[in-house]
Amino acid sequence: MTENYPPVPPAPQQQPAGFQPPSPQPYQGNQAPQYGQPPAPAPYGQQPYPQQQPYGQQPQYAPYPPQQYAPQWAPPSAKPKSSGFRVAAGIVGIVLGFFTLIEAGPGFGHNAFIALLLLIAALGNITSGILLLVTQRGRTRGAPITAISFAGFALLASLMAIAVPYYGGAPFIIDVLLATPVIVVMSLGLSRETRGA
Repeated sequence: MTENYPPVPPAPQQQPAGFQPPSPQPYQGNQAPQYGQPPAPAPYGQQPYPQQQPYGQQPQYAPYPPQQYAPQWAPPSAKPKSSGFRVAAGIVGIVLGFFTLIEAGPGFGHNAFIALLLLIAALGNITSGILLLVTQRGRTRGAPITAISFAGFALLASLMAIAVPYYGGAPFIIDVLLATPVIVVMSLGLSRETRGA
């Protein structure tokens, strides 16, 4: 019957009257502190344990200066808006160039000098119209001044073509109707871009 009961532990031994228990050793080196002992103070020159923040409060950090942000995290710079003046003058300039090119083609058999002037005006207007469309977000003055200059040159060449019997007044009327909007619209756009800059 007694085999089902656990064995009884031995009775505690009584210590002699003058016995002092050994004092616990302080934490040294890589030894782990014993259970129930407080952690030893940090040696001179080392940081103590960080203080705990009260529950619910976040630690406060100083923000970085703006110039130290990584470039991929910087807000993207806004692109300038497309200029409607450049788009309109570019499209009309290309149309003016094609009409002047049509006028110059058959004129080489009758008056080569006037036909050459019309050809130069045509190629200049087509090129400056394309440049205006490409630089529609730009603010440089090179392409607008070139477009205004070639539109005026087309007017001059078509005015000179009136004296040649082959051309008559038809090229001049077409060029006036197409070159005047280019000159007026691009001049307005150029003045607004200059004032806005």
